[in-house]
Amino acid sequence: MRLSTNRILEITGGRVACPARDADRVLTDLTWDSRTAREGCVYAALPGERVDGNDFIAAAIEAGAGCVLAGRMPDERECDVARRRGAAVIVLDDVHEGIVALASAWRDMLDAVVVGITGSVGKTTTKALVRDVLSARFKTCATKGNFNNQLGAPYTVLAADPDCEMLVVEMGMDGAGQIASICETARPDMGLINNVGVSHLERLGSRENIARAKSELFDALRPGSRAFVNADDDMATYVREVARLDARGISVVLFSGSKEPEGVDDAVWADACRVDEEGRPSFVLHARGFDAPAEGVSCSLRLRGLHNVSNACAAAAVASACGMELAEIARALGSAEPEAGRQEVKRAACGATVFDDSYNASPASMAASLAMLAAYKAPGRKIAVLGDMGELGEACVQGHIETGRAAARAHVDMLICVGEASRGIAEGALDAGMDAACVVCVACADDAVRALEDTIEATDVVLVKASRFMGLDRVVEGVVA
Repeated sequence: MRLSTNRILEITGGRVACPARDADRVLTDLTWDSRTAREGCVYAALPGERVDGNDFIAAAIEAGAGCVLAGRMPDERECDVARRRGAAVIVLDDVHEGIVALASAWRDMLDAVVVGITGSVGKTTTKALVRDVLSARFKTCATKGNFNNQLGAPYTVLAADPDCEMLVVEMGMDGAGQIASICETARPDMGLINNVGVSHLERLGSRENIARAKSELFDALRPGSRAFVNADDDMATYVREVARLDARGISVVLFSGSKEPEGVDDAVWADACRVDEEGRPSFVLHARGFDAPAEGVSCSLRLRGLHNVSNACAAAAVASACGMELAEIARALGSAEPEAGRQEVKRAACGATVFDDSYNASPASMAASLAMLAAYKAPGRKIAVLGDMGELGEACVQGHIETGRAAARAHVDMLICVGEASRGIAEGALDAGMDAACVVCVACADDAVRALEDTIEATDVVLVKASRFMGLDRVVEGVVA
């Protein structure tokens, strides 16, 4: 973002409570956390569940904020600080809407191609792979961390540099209309739906409703744009039909982690897949179409798990559509590292290997991570610390039971189930023949740390995974050196 106070005032339609000393000064960056405010930034004083950002107006200005978007009139002390520092305070009826308006205006100023990415499982990993591959050729900006909601996505747009060529925007949702709202600001030129799972069943009621909510990304595409669809997903045909891609003149690109897709001109796929002793996949990457057919090229990932082949093919499809050659794409994929909290490899104090996959979970991603653990060659035991999965609705009980069965199939030597719903994981594992002496149920992350500390040894490999609200990152922190 590069906007002056005058331009911010014009875009947001706010009221000036404290004028800037220099209203033409260009401001860069935006934050709603006063602790990260820095010289020349815009501070958005958002109300929160626990704290009100308006209570930190003075602190943000003292830290260097050149402009504050406030939800109320500043008091005398805050005005004094603003005058002394030369900062502006602009009062808005809705600060969130002000951020969205700024992002929409900044989007108008960008020449970047915007790639929107959503999906039930693996969208953050896919976003990171798309970012890393495109960065090999283009000036690329992308969603940071979990900034993928109706506030985070506008922030991603505002964080894009003026010379950005490719902007990768991850789009999350837990209800209908949310991705459509994000797309009004981001206005994607390309859209990718990784898959349609059972997350959000609790709110949306059916996979068809989830697919319709995800396909809002495709609805936002203009004629001549490209839509990237996972050919291996059983809802692939449905999302294409519900978004009326063919009728609207949207080109469909299919990708697959296992076989050559049929029925479209442009496709990317992998075959000859295998995993090494540490669970890292290798495969032959193929592309068809894109005005430049290519022979297959060998590709190896640093990311673990066979499921990441599909994510890699998704990234390769986007890059191929952007004119990158397959060999260039394969090199970039081979250099990509896992995102924080997603199968990050860490070392426990005792020397054990810990896979930190604590960021989020669904039945599908649980099964994929357990398959990765099964493929990993370890001298000691394989221990899985698995916690509750949220927003599964009617699929909650069965989803946890199926995860337990997947743990048994993965031949884990010890299973620690964390939380009330995860008792279903224990049930599924026992039903599938796992020894009851190897299954432990605990109430919370702190109890899981104690259970793990009592048994973990230097030669063990530990997988830690659950939905974010379970806080199993504390388990990782509790055992890591």
